[in-house]
Amino acid sequence: MHAGLNTLQVAATAITTAESRFALASLDAAMEYLREQLLPGCRAEEATIFAAFESVTGAPNACRVMRAQHTSILRMAGDLAQVVEAAQVAGDLAEYAKYLQPLLFGLYALCRVHLESEDEAYVATLEAMLSHHQVVTLAGQFELALGRGFEPGE
Repeated sequence: MHAGLNTLQVAATAITTAESRFALASLDAAMEYLREQLLPGCRAEEATIFAAFESVTGAPNACRVMRAQHTSILRMAGDLAQVVEAAQVAGDLAEYAKYLQPLLFGLYALCRVHLESEDEAYVATLEAMLSHHQVVTLAGQFELALGRGFEPGE
């Protein structure tokens, strides 16, 4: 999920610096990243990684803060989608830049902190507490939750 995160920054910058068709294309790429990667990843994490973490630690609400961040990310992505749609209908990004840029930069910052926190706190802890076989199984469950196939060793 980290790989596409930069699309949010690129789109935010392109809104005021790039030709309109390039700016719209960058917005499309950012929205595709959110729709196809980040948001499905949040749902998959909740069903797999967070559930495993809470089970291993014996703390049923240990991931409450991360779930709340997922809700905020989802809401901000929804706000962004509405503004992008309005800008596309109007055909004028300049009119909507004052809304688009804060949402895009804000989403970038929130998502970056969120993903890095998950990697540092949850994934690292699970890798330390689970056997290699359990980690591979959990990774497979995550990929299945994303709706993709999984081959051990990926």
